[in-house]
Amino acid sequence: MSSKLFSLRNQFYIGNYQQAINEGSLKLKSTKDKLERDCYVYRSHIALGNYQMILNSISESDSIELKTIKLFATLLNNPEENKEIALETLKSWLNEIDYENNYLFQINAATIFAFVDNYEEALRVLDSSEQLEICAIKIQIYLSINRKDKAIKELGVLRKINEDATIYQLASNWIDLFSNDEQSIQKTLESYNELGQLYGKSVSVLNSIAVCHMKLGEFSQAEKYLKQALEKKPVDPMTNSNLVTALSNSGLNSKIVKRQIATMLSLREKTPLIKKYFSLESEFDKLAEQFYN
Repeated sequence: MSSKLFSLRNQFYIGNYQQAINEGSLKLKSTKDKLERDCYVYRSHIALGNYQMILNSISESDSIELKTIKLFATLLNNPEENKEIALETLKSWLNEIDYENNYLFQINAATIFAFVDNYEEALRVLDSSEQLEICAIKIQIYLSINRKDKAIKELGVLRKINEDATIYQLASNWIDLFSNDEQSIQKTLESYNELGQLYGKSVSVLNSIAVCHMKLGEFSQAEKYLKQALEKKPVDPMTNSNLVTALSNSGLNSKIVKRQIATMLSLREKTPLIKKYFSLESEFDKLAEQFYN
């Protein structure tokens, strides 16, 4: 990994996507560095919801790494309609190319599988690599499937690679946030505040700070940071989901909470809370049908 992209990577990891895009104008000589730069820039556009821009910019003659990002943009642009063809295309690429030493492709492919909740395939794609970001993605996946033990083990691998890296600090925070230990949560809160002072408080960092406060039972504080996040990005699924949780536990007027829930459910992207809501709604409908029949 080139040191010339150090700042751009960190901006991406922290969630300062527009800043990462701005730093994408960096002039580089190495073809490998240029490809990595372009991947981070396009992934930043995905994070900002600029799917059509990616669809218009990446062509079939571009590298497989960039085409995988375009495939993800295609999926995100219309998940229900494009899911099947996107997965078929990705699986055909996995059969056609030697991807085990291509961490950029591995990251993009695993991101697609994780988006559709196929964590087994995501981990299989990442299995052979011990690259920094790949280790971090594995940690995210392990936490998503409630395997904190494996996440901690992977953090050990990440520590050996570079314990001073920003992404190591973030991954350590994710694991600490997964616990209910007050001391760990306080440490994580301090870490996110430190990162915010160093790089600026992105929507991602503000959400993480808010989650720390919620874990500590400080829902009014969480609400404050989530409103700051909405000022930066008015339509954000994770912020809206977290705000529903904060408001629901703050003893506010139920109308305010219901209005926020309606906003959350209107968003196309499905966060864990939204998925759980629809799952419970589906179970309720099935039970109601059985009862009335």
